[in-house]
Amino acid sequence: MSRVRRSAKLRYGDKELAIQQRLRALDTFRGMAIVFMIFVNDGAGGYWWLEHATWNGLAAGDLVFPAFLWIMGVCVPLSIKSAFAKGIPRWKILIHIVRRSFVMFLLGISLNTIYGSNMLSELRVFGVLQRLAFAYLVSAGFYALTAPKYYTPPRGACGQALKDVLSCVWCWILAGVLIALHSAITFILHDPNCPSGYLGPGGKHDDWYAPECSGGAAGYIDRLLLGSSHLYQNSDARTVYGGSVTDPEGLLGCLTSAVQALLGVQAGATVLLQRSHKARVSRWLAWALVFALAAALLAGFSRDHGVVPINKNLWSISFVLATSAVSLAILSICYTFTDAWRLWAGGPFRAPGLNAIALYVGHSICAHLFPFHWKIPVMRTHAIRLVEAVWGTALWVIIAHVMAKKKVFVTL
Repeated sequence: MSRVRRSAKLRYGDKELAIQQRLRALDTFRGMAIVFMIFVNDGAGGYWWLEHATWNGLAAGDLVFPAFLWIMGVCVPLSIKSAFAKGIPRWKILIHIVRRSFVMFLLGISLNTIYGSNMLSELRVFGVLQRLAFAYLVSAGFYALTAPKYYTPPRGACGQALKDVLSCVWCWILAGVLIALHSAITFILHDPNCPSGYLGPGGKHDDWYAPECSGGAAGYIDRLLLGSSHLYQNSDARTVYGGSVTDPEGLLGCLTSAVQALLGVQAGATVLLQRSHKARVSRWLAWALVFALAAALLAGFSRDHGVVPINKNLWSISFVLATSAVSLAILSICYTFTDAWRLWAGGPFRAPGLNAIALYVGHSICAHLFPFHWKIPVMRTHAIRLVEAVWGTALWVIIAHVMAKKKVFVTL
């Protein structure tokens, strides 16, 4: 209050942070993402619709990683405004963001050797944590640089209604630049022996139309700059279609991953600036509708025949919009039940959401260890594989609850 009296302005976020508890919906959503991610990585019972689409299209398993990335962006405004409220200088916040991104990237490279080679000449460079690290560096770093410590909402009904969007205007500009850059590279840059704008998996796809052009510009850039030996060698697309090596977490997709995190930043700004439950949920659902419609238009309301098909392997902009729309809808539901109506405490997902990184690293390290995984002579039925996947996932949920009860929270 002394700062308010001296400056006649309210430091952006102080009142929210003072009167509002940590939103249960954020931890619950993050927990749902990490639990389902573990379940999918454990095989998801062998059901195709619970795993990843081979190339174009959207399966349930494709929603997990972008949801985790998106909710990371949602938390960016809350954490940075909290740091501002504590008087932490902007440069210290930036150093923390860079350090955290660097540690996450190195940890991801280390985890790659669990499933791949540890030979330096064959070490996979990119992966899940590396993609998260890049998106966090861009979204959190840019927001920390451009977000004002003091914010005065514009006057008038229109300004008040759009104050959360106007507070993130620089993030929207950066997102537009990244989308334009990604689109230009995708449709202009290509291998000299491949057609421009090719978005297919190569190999025998489409009657061997472009057998050596797997992934189009994205695959070409990865093979050119990183080398085929440093990419993911066992992708589903390569198994099905053959063709050249492609990495689903490659270089070009980092641009649209950063866009997805920036869309999350906008949702987080809504939490800061819109005080009522109705205002928050209505805006999230409105954005979900806009993003879903835009994704459908880009994809041509089809799986394969749109201008930009929904594709996780390429992390296409239509994929970003579609999965962000689903994330907004799920967050709205979680928020309504956990924070608005307070009918649900978030269990059993909230505890895993408080230790998401620890659970991800732990389940990766224990990928082949008993009791998390086991086998019997006949593992060919969906029922047995589903029991094994649920068992391993449930153990990690129990571990998360034990850690939360003992107040052990692992952060980078």
